Amino acid sequence: MAHADLAVLGGVGMLALACLVVCSLYLYWSSERYRARQRQSVRQTGTKPSSGRQKSGAGQTAGKNNAVLSGVHVTMGTQLSHRCRTSLYRAVFSSAHSESIVFLIADSRENARHRASGALAAIHGISADKVWLSNLASFKELVDIGVSEDEELRVFELAWKDANVSAWVEHPLFLTDDPSLLGKWAELYADLARVLAVTAIDKARH
Repeated sequence: MAHADLAVLGGVGMLALACLVVCSLYLYWSSERYRARQRQSVRQTGTKPSSGRQKSGAGQTAGKNNAVLSGVHVTMGTQLSHRCRTSLYRAVFSSAHSESIVFLIADSRENARHRASGALAAIHGISADKVWLSNLASFKELVDIGVSEDEELRVFELAWKDANVSAWVEHPLFLTDDPSLLGKWAELYADLARVLAVTAIDKARH
């Protein structure tokens, strides 16, 4: 029975990985950057490029994973809204057992702290004065300290090694329904998932 359960879990895992790869390829092929590269290739060569040979900015594999995962050369098709670029804030919420990254839209730093505290208190069933927030930063501040070529991706950077991103935000809490922010994060992780899948396949072949 245990072997059968493991086989089922393995099959589910492979299916989930396949879904991630398909979704990421769809997001990339539908992006403005991919279509722009196609148009440029057509102008230069007069022939339509094969989609199977295209690589996104995060699509370098094997010996180039540092550049891929750093995001330095990543430019996504989704663009953040004007509201995000002018009013987005990010903070770290610390609880007794974990930490989470929180994104929200606010008019000012103090307004961001007040809104985040109120929302997190309601979500976790605690009083607002028990909500501990740290590293509150605006969109501009996150852009200024980030390193990704696509400046809008810098809001998702967490740590750096030299000129590369060594850690990205994982499982953030979005206290906003801004579709551009949600789309940007989903597009980033779909592309990173694709890169990891391609890298794993490449290693398996060798």
